[in-house]
Amino acid sequence: MKVDKWLELFKKNRNKKLFTISDLIILTGEKPSSLAVQLSRLVKSGIIAHPVRGWYVNPFQVPSKEEFAMVIRYPSYLSMEYALSKQGILSQNVFTYTLVTMKLPYTYRSGDDVFEYHQLKKSLFWGYLKEGVVQIAEPEKAILDLVYIRIVRGRDMKPSALGSLIEDMYLEDIDQKRLLQYADRYDKTTRKILSRLIVNE
Repeated sequence: MKVDKWLELFKKNRNKKLFTISDLIILTGEKPSSLAVQLSRLVKSGIIAHPVRGWYVNPFQVPSKEEFAMVIRYPSYLSMEYALSKQGILSQNVFTYTLVTMKLPYTYRSGDDVFEYHQLKKSLFWGYLKEGVVQIAEPEKAILDLVYIRIVRGRDMKPSALGSLIEDMYLEDIDQKRLLQYADRYDKTTRKILSRLIVNE
């Protein structure tokens, strides 16, 4: 396909912001080998973006980075440090997109952007709000995800480091009743750490 035909195709499908190879095979009828060559040329010429392996951006409907994060590992929701910073609970600026998914954990890097996905079992995949296609954890759930993933399960953060992070949070904006209700659905260790570091401070 020539460039003008590709642009016509993307414009016609502007309701879709991101495409996989499979999407484009169906839409174009091209063979995978030929399609790969054509897409490589389109990317090199700057006509389309190829932010991570397997995904291509519609030049007529570019997704936000948060929308992009929702699609490349679905289902997922923004949580932990990123969600707390975005909602004004954590005073620090957070540049890594931290997300929770039911799929295997994975980290995508696209230019200067990092999308960090952490796996939770289905019984803990809840407590998020939907803003268009973007799903983001409620502050109370984001805190619980942080304690559980970083300390209880992952052990990649010491409780003292979490305590330092909590000092940079506006805990007065947290609904303590909701936090305790949500905590009841987590394990005993998570509840113990939460109680020691956060509740009633």
